Amino acid sequence: MTRIVMTAVAAVIALVAGLVAGAPAHATAPTSVPAADGSVGPVRIVLDSFAPAIPGEKATLRLRGRVINTSPSTVKDVSLRLRRSSFPLKDRAGIDEVVDGGLTFDSGEPTDVPLPGTRIVVADELAPGELRRFTMRVAVRSIGFTEPGVYPIALESMGRQPAVDEFDTRKGIVRSFVPWFPDDAEIEPIRLAWLWPLAGWPAETASGVLLDDQTPRELAPDGRLGQLLAIGSRHQATVSWIADPALLQEASTIATGYQVLRNGTVVVGSGEDDAAAWLDLLGQSTRLTGLRTLPYADVDASAIIRGGMANDVVRAVTRGPRIAAQALGDPTVGEVYWAPFGRLDRSTVDVLASSGVSAVILSADAMPSTNDRIPTQGQPTAALPTDVGTIRAVLTDPELTEILDLPQSTSGEVIAARQRFLAETALVAQTLDSTDRTLVAAPPSVRWSGKASLLAPLLKATRSAAWLEPVSLDELLDEPAPSTSRRRGGYGEKAKEAELAKAYVASIARTTEQLGVFTSVIDNPTGITEPYSEALLRAESSGWRTQPETGVTLLDSIRTQLTEQSDQVRVLSEGTITFSGDSGKVPVTIANDLDRSVTVGLALRGRPTLRLDSEGLEGIEIEAGKMASVEVDARVIGGDPLSVGVQLLSPEGEDYGSAATITVTSTAYARAASYVVVAAFVAILVFVVVGVIRRIRKAQSESPKSRESAGNDGTMTP
Repeated sequence: MTRIVMTAVAAVIALVAGLVAGAPAHATAPTSVPAADGSVGPVRIVLDSFAPAIPGEKATLRLRGRVINTSPSTVKDVSLRLRRSSFPLKDRAGIDEVVDGGLTFDSGEPTDVPLPGTRIVVADELAPGELRRFTMRVAVRSIGFTEPGVYPIALESMGRQPAVDEFDTRKGIVRSFVPWFPDDAEIEPIRLAWLWPLAGWPAETASGVLLDDQTPRELAPDGRLGQLLAIGSRHQATVSWIADPALLQEASTIATGYQVLRNGTVVVGSGEDDAAAWLDLLGQSTRLTGLRTLPYADVDASAIIRGGMANDVVRAVTRGPRIAAQALGDPTVGEVYWAPFGRLDRSTVDVLASSGVSAVILSADAMPSTNDRIPTQGQPTAALPTDVGTIRAVLTDPELTEILDLPQSTSGEVIAARQRFLAETALVAQTLDSTDRTLVAAPPSVRWSGKASLLAPLLKATRSAAWLEPVSLDELLDEPAPSTSRRRGGYGEKAKEAELAKAYVASIARTTEQLGVFTSVIDNPTGITEPYSEALLRAESSGWRTQPETGVTLLDSIRTQLTEQSDQVRVLSEGTITFSGDSGKVPVTIANDLDRSVTVGLALRGRPTLRLDSEGLEGIEIEAGKMASVEVDARVIGGDPLSVGVQLLSPEGEDYGSAATITVTSTAYARAASYVVVAAFVAILVFVVVGVIRRIRKAQSESPKSRESAGNDGTMTP
């Protein structure tokens, strides 16, 4: 019981320590597992500053942060000291070994040299949950780097626990990396292409109402898209812009005044100024370097092709550049598709290529070499054969993508990701023995988040670091693809399960069919077809993979609005119609409340069908805001009242809207029935009369015989 109580107390103390210190929530994780910021151990070291990121020979390395006792026991004589590796790393695999290292290493500490003169006292005594701040300054030349390269370094906390430790022992450690390339170091730089996507969740209905405030908030200066644009604009010569035309269109709508749904009520939004400023800055930032566009709404091509709507991919690809140009006022280049999770199946690639896509962005893992002994690192593109010819695959570096997706909520996490990114690229530059020396840095998704504290120094380093030089996506695509033979990586069940749900895609297909029927009856569908068609493409966005509820809400709103529009062309007839015979004419009145003329057909359908014989009508023209009355010939079989559906038809003969219901009866069968009754009555009457006559005659014939019989027996008649 005592052990259970002590464990609970320890957990509470550790949690409070994390809250007080402002440390990440995972600070109470097991001490053998590094946190996202690289720290591990019961006495956590949280880095708030690590500068400079790339130290020069005359620089001073400045470390600032906090030490937190997350253990349940007091630790005495707490101090910090710096460690480094004796030798630089040899390959990228060494980075993972350092990052994944626990409090100690079984096979030897990668930062095996404690640096004398770097020890600082933090506290004589550090109670459970207590925090102390520290600052450490170390001249880079005193660290003792022996040769150019990437060095693991570490800051370790030392101390002792009373009645447990006789001497100071390691209580915590945070590891990182220092790229060390002095001015006289000889290194051939690698080229680095930065893909900078801008995309959102296009929750805009066919009538232009936003389902939520997500996009206006993200376009604000402190929003996700506002920050990404601001960072990229300061480094516009380094990044390659890629945008979703639906986002640009939505930003343009917001900038000119918009409506948004809040708590079930449509209200006027207030984000016009932010959206206008965002669009203006994007136009300025891309005017010289250009902007490439994704297919409209970044449609989930694999899912909708699997759902039988390949034509929607074609529409999304071909509409994208035009819509983007309208929003920005400058022409853009499309023909790029960003594969979700970096992978595509063969059929999707074929459809994309036939739609006009000339390049797809994939993870390098999706196209490994056919020969494992032939390296492909440093090759940024590959030839991708399709049924309609070869297109280009732009291959993103998986390790850099993973780093850009690391947590960035604390300064320690940002520092860990930043130094690891620099280490990865420096090691490639130093160890890659190939004429192909280009990496592509890209986030895992077009809907990414990034902090300036991480991205700004990395973009700056792309131009200033000795081992890096920037290259654009346009330059990569202008170059011939490397001749290395590659195979396609698998697109398995896990990838398919990540697509938009089959039932959801099937619902989109049904709504698309409904739209086709609706627009087919309208003589001039201009201004109606396009808003609904674009709204359905927005419902097909890959963004709804991560926000499926919003996607369903968007599709429901499209279907509801479309049904309301369709119902404005309807049948007004109802009630009962009686034929004087078995055939007659059924009068039908059709109303058209739309603002344009329509042409429809009409059919009568008995319930059951065998009891009604009728020829439908075609080519019924109804002017805008008018009604039309027509008569339909019909023949009823049977005398009972017959329920009849009055169904409007499209010019192609498809059902339009819901059928109205009338009842049809025929008097012919009623007269026939009366004739039968009269005939039966006459027959009965004749039968009765004949019977009476027979009885009378029989009676008359029997009377003389009775009298004769009476006279023969001698009876006297008085």
